[in-house]
Amino acid sequence: MSIHFLGMTLGGFLVTLASAVLFAELIGYLLHRLLHSERFPALSRAHLIHHLQLYGPLQPMRSPAYKDATDGRASLGNIGMEWLAPVVLILVFSWATMHFIGVSAPYQIFALMIMVFWPVFMFSYLHDRMHLQNFWMERAPVVRNWFLRARRLHDIHHHSVNDEGRMDRNFGIGFFLFDQLFGTLAKRHCAFNRRGYWIALLRYESRHRDDEDFSHFPSAFRR
Repeated sequence: MSIHFLGMTLGGFLVTLASAVLFAELIGYLLHRLLHSERFPALSRAHLIHHLQLYGPLQPMRSPAYKDATDGRASLGNIGMEWLAPVVLILVFSWATMHFIGVSAPYQIFALMIMVFWPVFMFSYLHDRMHLQNFWMERAPVVRNWFLRARRLHDIHHHSVNDEGRMDRNFGIGFFLFDQLFGTLAKRHCAFNRRGYWIALLRYESRHRDDEDFSHFPSAFRR
């Protein structure tokens, strides 16, 4: 006898949950890579503020209060438009696809809920807390080891600058399955690429000189 819950079978519920989480992780990974590629400079803007002004490779990775890159910018809470605009389009496309192939309403609603909740938790809530001092997950026995490992991998993401001045490792937040699959996983800090960092600063300053504060940049970049 099959178990039904809110119009879904137990098996359908579990498959939908797993599929929606994997899809959300994949989209988060790909979008994070896109934001670092600067193929769409308008989308990369706030994200590079986070990486070059607020939590740059030569700055502390944690602070008493989170330094929000969306301050004074269009956002929904602390989620900037560089995330919101693509995610809304993806959600609309996902809903249309499920509707077109005949997925029943309960599964559509549940899948969309997961595809909203999971990225908000991982790429907003958890990510921001990785930059806070003394966050409670550091001490919670059940999640402590996982959180500290994920936070360390995220620190590596902030410090791994390639020769083109782009951060190119560890695009996941809490889980790094797709970094492993796509070859972008780094488990250890590498030697700091100062030349790549300078290239990143020069490119960023040249694009945003008129409306950003560069007082914290090395003096060689404040002309």
